[in-house]
Amino acid sequence: MSGGLRSPASAAISLAVPLVLVALTAAVGASGTPAFEETVTLILCNLVVVLGLQVFIGNSGVYSFGQLGFAASGGYVAALLSIPAAFAALQTPELPKLIADAQLSSLLSILIAAVASAMLAAAVGWPLMRTSTLAIPISTFAFLIVAYNVFANWDPVTGGSSGLVSIPRTTDVASAGIWAALAVVVTLVFKGSASGYRLQATREDEVAARSIGIGLMRERLIAFTISGMLCGIGGALEVHQSGVLSPDTFYFAASVTTITMLVVGGAGSVFGAVVGTLAVATVNELLRNFEEGAHVLGPVSIGETPGLAAIGLGLILLATMVALPQGLTGGREAGEIASSRRRLRSRAPSTPSAAKAANGAGPRPARGSAGSLRAEGISLAFSGLNVLREIELELSPGEALGLIGPNGAGKTTLVNVLSGFQAPDSGSVLLDGVDVTGWSPARLARAGLGRTFQAGLPFAGLTGMESVAVGAMGVGVGRRRAVEVAAGVLRRLGLSEQAQSPAGLQPPGSQRLLGIARALATGPRYLLLDEPAAGLNDEERRELVAILSGVVEDFGCAILLIEHDMNVVMDLCSRAQVLDGGGTVVVGSPEEVQAHPAVVEAYLGTSYAAGAHA
Repeated sequence: MSGGLRSPASAAISLAVPLVLVALTAAVGASGTPAFEETVTLILCNLVVVLGLQVFIGNSGVYSFGQLGFAASGGYVAALLSIPAAFAALQTPELPKLIADAQLSSLLSILIAAVASAMLAAAVGWPLMRTSTLAIPISTFAFLIVAYNVFANWDPVTGGSSGLVSIPRTTDVASAGIWAALAVVVTLVFKGSASGYRLQATREDEVAARSIGIGLMRERLIAFTISGMLCGIGGALEVHQSGVLSPDTFYFAASVTTITMLVVGGAGSVFGAVVGTLAVATVNELLRNFEEGAHVLGPVSIGETPGLAAIGLGLILLATMVALPQGLTGGREAGEIASSRRRLRSRAPSTPSAAKAANGAGPRPARGSAGSLRAEGISLAFSGLNVLREIELELSPGEALGLIGPNGAGKTTLVNVLSGFQAPDSGSVLLDGVDVTGWSPARLARAGLGRTFQAGLPFAGLTGMESVAVGAMGVGVGRRRAVEVAAGVLRRLGLSEQAQSPAGLQPPGSQRLLGIARALATGPRYLLLDEPAAGLNDEERRELVAILSGVVEDFGCAILLIEHDMNVVMDLCSRAQVLDGGGTVVVGSPEEVQAHPAVVEAYLGTSYAAGAHA
């Protein structure tokens, strides 16, 4: 969380506050009765599992309902490796002798359980992470069902539905607190790593993430594996705390409880996972006491109310989703909450000035190369409608080419084909002489092709600095170097003052420039811009032209510009290509293009032509 992406103070607070909460919880548990200490120990074990959920769900934004399957796996591995041989012979007669006679220490059994759970998560995640974002929750829930039935019916090895007993009880409140603290550190380190930031970018906007070289499957699989490891540790700790294990221990009820803890606290942050676990566990324990009957005030009492805890848990989840969809912490770390008031007090200018954009020299991320970006005979039809017809286009290094035409002419569709978001029906795309037709957007980004989007697509939950740095991380730049690249790009585009402000709260002009900065951080040789001047006033457009002129000169990349404002095209581009009805009308200098009769008739209009020649 440090190293330029977050302030040192914010990073320190984000780490210290959860650790303090864990330490206080362990201290309170140690000072209570034995029964209370066991309850607190169980809460800390659950916290490790919830932190495992946060690694995947919080950073990817994709819900998984199968992580308790890895907790169960970790629990069974730890139990079978540490249970006394005599009890293993009675409960699991077909257990391999090497395992039955192992009788490992709790620490070693937990470490092996962590590795086994991580390997299982990687194996399960390999096919599941290739499915769609909507399919993952259902697929992971199916895994949980499969895991439950395996443990419940493999009697000779797992003890079946009867479960296992006589497991060494070695997890106390101190050891659970230490493991919980380690889990906090692991989750925060992952969140602040290059892989963590790339995954968060996919959470904010999958399309924009793909455009800067991020592979969704790879990043999700990494987090899924780490999540499985932490859940396995939590399951092993809980088994060594209770001394018994059954298939129901980590099934549907436990899955709902842990996910509720994460959602209530705020899935987007490690701090939220800690707060949610402690808050929900406290309320849950109180409601369980009421289930057995309790005195409310003096002689007033309530009888037994079975199911009260489950009802209360459901109501808490429902109320949180309605009133606080981002959880109690708003999905922010403690350090971010502490500095939020200061951020709100600083107002960012709507658009940086051209003078600021020229200040300072930063690292030059663009990669020079001879060649060109070419489209050869690109054709594409949707439901029989020809959107592109035999399009030829060439963008040479160091030039700015304007792509203009009326709405529906096929401009954005052509950019989608060039950047890999749409496959053509026929024709080829060549990048510096290499046929890249059919390459994925992520692969093209790593090959030197950057793009922005008409809608902006900011990574709203990240700061300006993080949004740009993740662009460099997307193409494989290390985290520390990515911060340097981002700082240089932000400085060149005049966005340094907005670096620590959330991208989603910045004005539209700044969001568009952040999109350009994010693409520039990938070090592109060719940059495709989709209407970057849309919604800007005249002064902002002039400043944008000055900035883009500097981009061509300073970053050494060619620009393909989709733009409706001919003044921007005239001031920036050396050539312009006009599309209409999916075909090319004319290619030439901006002056030649705006004087062409077919362009005047189809796009500019006679009033514009008269004004241009007045």
